[in-house]
Amino acid sequence: MNDLQKYSQFSKSKRKERKLPTTREVWLYTRVSSKNQKENYSLGCQKEEAEKFAAEKGYQITETFGNINESASNDYTRKEFNALISKVKKTRRKPFGILVYVINRFSRSGGKAIGILSNLVEDLNVHLIEVSTGIDTTTEEGMVAVLGKLVEAKKENQQRLKHTIPGMKKFVRAGHYLGKVPIGYDHFGPRVVDPVKRGIEQKIIVNEDGLKLKRAWEWKLQGLDDVEIIKRLDALGVKITKQNISSMWRRAFYCGIQTNAFLEGNPIKGKWEPLVSEEVFWGVQCILDGNHQGYHIQTENESRPLVGTLFCPKCGKKLTGYIVRKKKRHYYKCQKCKGVSIAADTSPKVKITGAHEMFLALLSSYQLDEKYIQPFKMQLQKTFQSMKAETFTVRKSYEKQLEVLQGELDILLERFGYGKINDELYDKLSTKKLAEINAVREKLDDTELEISNLSYFIDKSIELSQNIHKHWQLGNIEIRKQIQRTVFPEGIVVDTTSRTYLTKKVNSLFLAKSQFMKTSGDRKEKLPIKNDEESPLVAEGGFEPPTFGL
Repeated sequence: MNDLQKYSQFSKSKRKERKLPTTREVWLYTRVSSKNQKENYSLGCQKEEAEKFAAEKGYQITETFGNINESASNDYTRKEFNALISKVKKTRRKPFGILVYVINRFSRSGGKAIGILSNLVEDLNVHLIEVSTGIDTTTEEGMVAVLGKLVEAKKENQQRLKHTIPGMKKFVRAGHYLGKVPIGYDHFGPRVVDPVKRGIEQKIIVNEDGLKLKRAWEWKLQGLDDVEIIKRLDALGVKITKQNISSMWRRAFYCGIQTNAFLEGNPIKGKWEPLVSEEVFWGVQCILDGNHQGYHIQTENESRPLVGTLFCPKCGKKLTGYIVRKKKRHYYKCQKCKGVSIAADTSPKVKITGAHEMFLALLSSYQLDEKYIQPFKMQLQKTFQSMKAETFTVRKSYEKQLEVLQGELDILLERFGYGKINDELYDKLSTKKLAEINAVREKLDDTELEISNLSYFIDKSIELSQNIHKHWQLGNIEIRKQIQRTVFPEGIVVDTTSRTYLTKKVNSLFLAKSQFMKTSGDRKEKLPIKNDEESPLVAEGGFEPPTFGL
């Protein structure tokens, strides 16, 4: 025995060969980068080649993932890819490997992909197999080859971006939009998959859901919370989650502003129709966080509930509130116009009527004498029956218009499908036709008038309206503001000199009562109100019971 042989016990053992799984089960992952590739049968080809390869090698495909367009530049944003990796980690019965047509279908993220692959092979004993070449990670040579392909895929992606990003930047800086448009819009253009919406130039227009979402922004400004807004949208046929509506409030896209990262922090106006004005957008931002980019929302104060409801008679701006701490008295004033100021409460010494006492008197002015309540109810019944009949006729007319317009759009699509008109002409005509359809649908929505139990509805509404001043006087600030928004949706102008209110728009029920009092001789004198509206018994704006959450 060689004298040196005794030292063999201290020798390091040769590296163990990677243990191969005993199963022949494999999983398949297919992927394309864009919808166009998805439509041109690339996914089908990948699947067909993988099945053929598996049959030749004696593999059995037991799970299939992908079959969708997902960008491979970021592994953690791919739903199907993450589902694949997650299930591999969790399942007890591991597959032999994962089949991909070519390695860059697995990933183009470079270093991140190498980390994921190492975990699959070294820790989970699951291999990556390239169908097009047969290369796999069961050997060291194969592992090195696969790693090299992943690095090469990353380099290819970077080279591709060098050529495409300048064009994308130019496209965005011209006011166009990249990516999927948000809810409420339809996207027309050359890269759109839907043939009905394909055209030479990009056009993004507000659709039917968008017209309804516009109301959501108005409700948000009125102080409604997201839960209530979601319920109202659902009643209009628009389904939206709490997460999506929360995201919507922060998207400047809706006021026509382009904020793409390619602009490097320098937003521009986009070439699409804004759903809301910039003023409305920033008003909602104020509600969301109270202080955003120089905008400031007045902190609610129980002693100044009319902030947001009172307007200046000179400039038309909203009055703000403040307190004179020495006197412990609250006031409303215009920040722009000199001399436009009014105390919130009546002074016991000076005895000048304050804004709150005037407002209570204004609400009280809509009270009917008991003897007129029943005749007023009967008049409302007749009015609503007449309105429902007229509404039915108008709706039939709009529905007929929609039917004709939709038929014209179908004919247009058929002509386009048979090649009788080119893309440019089809895009122009179809966009115009869709705009006409949306306009008629908006009118149709405005004719909705459904009241299942009219008598109960009228009784409850009159009961609340008769005691509206009491509800306001006894309610907290939320109830007061809700009453103010319900009765005077556009606010009221206060003449601080003559101590009178000027109302431009009044809730239809209260306006009806006012008109009824004029004709019945039940008009109260010397009230702090001048009403600009001379309208029929029930105003065109709709008839809604003021519930105020009571």
